[in-house]
Amino acid sequence: MSRPQALLGWLEDTSDWLNPIVVKEVRQVVRGREFNYSFGVSLVAGFAVAFFGAADALTGTGAAGRWTFLALMGCLTLLGLAVVPLGAYSALRNERMEQTLELITLTALSPRRVVIGKLLAQGVKLATLFAGMAPFIAMSFLLGGIDFVTILVTLAVVFLWSLWASAACLFLSTLLKSRAISGLVFGGVALIVFIVFGFGRAAFFFFGGASFAPGPISISGADSWWALAIVTTACLATMINLVLLAENRLSLATEDRVTPLRVGFLVQFLLIAAWTLSFIGEPPTVRASAAGALRVIGGLHLALVAMFAVTEDLPVPRTVLRRMQSASAWRRMLAILGPGGGRGAIYVLAQMALLVAASWLLDPRGSSLRWLLTMCGYVCFFTGVPAFLFQILKPSRGTSLHLRLAVLLLLPASMVLPDLIHYLLWRPEVLDLKYSARHLLNPLRTLANWRTVETRIWFVPPLGLGLIGLITYLRLIQMGMQASKKPAYSNTRAVETGSTG
Repeated sequence: MSRPQALLGWLEDTSDWLNPIVVKEVRQVVRGREFNYSFGVSLVAGFAVAFFGAADALTGTGAAGRWTFLALMGCLTLLGLAVVPLGAYSALRNERMEQTLELITLTALSPRRVVIGKLLAQGVKLATLFAGMAPFIAMSFLLGGIDFVTILVTLAVVFLWSLWASAACLFLSTLLKSRAISGLVFGGVALIVFIVFGFGRAAFFFFGGASFAPGPISISGADSWWALAIVTTACLATMINLVLLAENRLSLATEDRVTPLRVGFLVQFLLIAAWTLSFIGEPPTVRASAAGALRVIGGLHLALVAMFAVTEDLPVPRTVLRRMQSASAWRRMLAILGPGGGRGAIYVLAQMALLVAASWLLDPRGSSLRWLLTMCGYVCFFTGVPAFLFQILKPSRGTSLHLRLAVLLLLPASMVLPDLIHYLLWRPEVLDLKYSARHLLNPLRTLANWRTVETRIWFVPPLGLGLIGLITYLRLIQMGMQASKKPAYSNTRAVETGSTG
């Protein structure tokens, strides 16, 4: 055997050892019509744009490379954020339709390796498409109006967000098992992509007239690099969590599907807090703006995490419980990262404490802290009360799906009921929808009109709701500790309930 053949054999064996799903998917991709069509169309589009750019360069305006680069990046963005993600959505959907996904999960490959293999296959497809467009993009640099660093950074950003879109579509494809509903979701995703592309194209031609004027495009300044680092960190963190969510959906209910998710979302929360705390040395106005962004983004993060963490089943699968009980002492200290609704309540309360501490370091004003504490109280109330009532009244029927539906219904009810009750009881001639004391049950309007709450000192109702939510959290923690001491539910019940983290 010659050396080139030996090298090719070694590379093939190594690729199979790293992730055989990548090899399988890439072989299917290169044989598929979708990839061949998209690759061919991209080459034709790149050639056409480069031809007109070269013709425009003969006029000597110096802006040919500028608009050529923007046009080529528009083509790459369409491929990366539309064509490839839709193919990623179809990857797992076709596995389910052909009933081959179960065969893959029965192998030695873990669900995480399956998801990562599917995502890496989309990365190989993206790299091939980007490589096909690279000569034309290099030509835009030669035509002038764009610097080389900006080209590299823009390509890296588009590639990274294309991977993120592929990971999001992979997660969406794991949500639904029905072929009909999955097809409807696929059509909805395609429609959204078409609408977004249409608006983006219109905005490009309507507002992008300045892009064709002479002058170079470049990324310069510390603020630009700082913003790019923040956006890149957010993209990587959320993409990892999308992979973990897809793994959660493919894993068996008898496994520990929650701990990786809690670690991932905790890291995401810590990154949010760390980036905002990096402004602690700035002037007070900048720190106040950073604290405001932290309160809003951190609050949304905690609300979503609490809706899924607190509504988990209190008992855990027997195999997982035995593994947790036999763990070492230092691993028991990380018990809040384990499965169970009680541990989920501790997990959310710990992040709330970190959020309050980080916000206080940036902006110690009393009104800001009261706003944040009120927001945390609303999160505890709207997630803890339904979970606690289901566990008390109907513990056998209080599955994760029912609890999350109750949480989703409680929020719109709080937005409609105050005005409805006011109209039915007092029957005013004109229904006044202005913010008043009856809207204190509505968390969105209360937090949006916090100045009115501060002015009229309407602190008692939000404080009462927050205390009720905190008490329910403490009761869920106690019930979770009691459930951990009892024999855990069997694997059969775990499969039936299908609780997720």
